[in-house]
Amino acid sequence: MTTQSPSSSSVDSLEKSNQGHPVAFKYFFWGEFAERCSFYGMRAILPLYLTTALHFSDATGGSIYFWFKMACYGLPLLGGYLADRYFGKYRTIVWFSIPYVLGHFILGIESAVAALIALALLSGGSGVIKPNISTLMGETYDQQRPGQTQLRSSAFMWFYFAINVGALISTLALPWLRDHYGYAAAFQFPAWLMVVSLAVFASGKRHYAVEKLAYEAPTPEQQRERRATLGRLMGIFGLMVLFWVPYEHNDSIWVFFARDYIDMKVPFFSMTIAPDQLQFLNPLCVMIFAPLFGWLFPKIDPLARVYTARMKILLGFGCGTLASGIMTIAGFLSNADAKISIMWLVFAYILLTIGEILVYGTGLELAFSAAPANMKGFVTGCFLLTMTIANFFNTFWVHYYGGSLTAEKQTGTLSPGLFFGISGLFALGAAIIMLTMNRDAETEQPAAAA
Repeated sequence: MTTQSPSSSSVDSLEKSNQGHPVAFKYFFWGEFAERCSFYGMRAILPLYLTTALHFSDATGGSIYFWFKMACYGLPLLGGYLADRYFGKYRTIVWFSIPYVLGHFILGIESAVAALIALALLSGGSGVIKPNISTLMGETYDQQRPGQTQLRSSAFMWFYFAINVGALISTLALPWLRDHYGYAAAFQFPAWLMVVSLAVFASGKRHYAVEKLAYEAPTPEQQRERRATLGRLMGIFGLMVLFWVPYEHNDSIWVFFARDYIDMKVPFFSMTIAPDQLQFLNPLCVMIFAPLFGWLFPKIDPLARVYTARMKILLGFGCGTLASGIMTIAGFLSNADAKISIMWLVFAYILLTIGEILVYGTGLELAFSAAPANMKGFVTGCFLLTMTIANFFNTFWVHYYGGSLTAEKQTGTLSPGLFFGISGLFALGAAIIMLTMNRDAETEQPAAAA
């Protein structure tokens, strides 16, 4: 895919030509790239920052981390509501980016109090703006490329690709910066990236959809339609919660497990990587498999009769279950005397990422395409709320993980194998329930990608 960069005088005519992606797309793409690079870089080193630099136990540090992620995924519900009813998506994004930037800079102060203040600002900024960027992009396509659903689907896929290009760079760079220059210097990298993201996004304002905030009370027929649509979506969203419970361990408990039990030497290469650096496999696999699936599914099933939204999500649940199964075996094989191969974690990350693509990528567009016109931001927030609920559960569940080999012995009652195995049962349960669901629970518009 190529995106043109026309001169200023030709912008308006290009946007009205109804050919190719709108000019606005490049601002969404590069703004989201910088913001996600900032966010995921900070997140990559945060669990070990809490447990090493700030000396929290694994259980307490893990719980703080899950509370932070819970807020990041819960506040989009508020962000969508504020944007839909009061401020508009553009102003909501810009205004809440300010505390977001401030939080990044405060996090570099090595203090438990500063960290908690920073995480509150970061979750507020990231959470509130999160649903509005993708929704504003969808509305821009609906206004400037009406009826071109495949083009819009392509934009969502490339938008998701931008997120993971940024995440790949930062998850590789931040652990390296931390190991060579310390946490304070490492946290400067995402801070300035967020400044860049805000500047890029703000500069594209005139190319975005024209927002109308006039609220009209829905008719009884519209209310019935909304309830029916939300009912269908909430059934699927509820099952997604079960998938996210074990998924959300990959950037925290898996990191602790790698620190204690995994030989981090890379096979066939004379190099050793940090336990939290292996997270780069997640965005790397997204960059490989997301475009592949975007090409493959329309190729083998152009009418989306087999690989519907429901089927893609079901396959995602299955991949998540297999990833947990690999971690369960690795957990039972692990012991304090001999570390096991890094390849166990590699295969688990690959399978988990395939599951993420199928569940998150499909769910994100499903939230936009199936939502009533004046509730798109709110419904996107409801989709992200599925991860909030999963992280809320994990704030308590993490205390049962008993695999920590660090000096402090505040460990739970379950061995790594049992912990990962029980966690995987959540994803397996979601897959089984999805299999038994009536196909009428599926929305009319499957998530397509071009």
